[in-house]
Amino acid sequence: MRRPDLWIGAAALAGLLALAVGAAAAGRSSGAMRKGVPTAALAAAARATPVKAIDYDQVHCDAGLTLEAWLKALVGAHARAIVWTAGRCVLANDVNPLDAGSDWCAQATVTLAHPKSRDDAPMIEIYFDKPSIPGRPGPAYAFRGEMVTADGPDYTRFRKDFEAEWIERFGAPEGACTDPDG
Repeated sequence: MRRPDLWIGAAALAGLLALAVGAAAAGRSSGAMRKGVPTAALAAAARATPVKAIDYDQVHCDAGLTLEAWLKALVGAHARAIVWTAGRCVLANDVNPLDAGSDWCAQATVTLAHPKSRDDAPMIEIYFDKPSIPGRPGPAYAFRGEMVTADGPDYTRFRKDFEAEWIERFGAPEGACTDPDG
């Protein structure tokens, strides 16, 4: 003789298991895209971009570093975390056409160990060119940064300007390279 309560319990358990497996799979890969490029790929490309790619033909002593290595070395113990995200440009604006952004951007937001206020979260942003291979980021071509300085929030277009503002506020990191011409 069949027991209906056992069948109902087994069916409920199977349903819960299917929901759990589906939720776990969805959590592993959100599939977020920005104009045909996965946002995870944009963030990874920004982290792996050599700094010389966004230094506008300037040559600096740290040209061999990736953006991720450069930023980690710069912020050091002053940061609790660096969070890389991607999607639409956050630091873009319409005031100057140079700052209009791109359809593909990645950001690194620095969570400070001792912020001045809750809005004190320095950010860098990398602009990417149109992808030449569908689904993959194009080359990185521009840097933008924003941080709170002694005079308030400041917007920068060059990596070395962002670095100079960081050093003015927090001091030079241990072992920082210094270019002979500044």
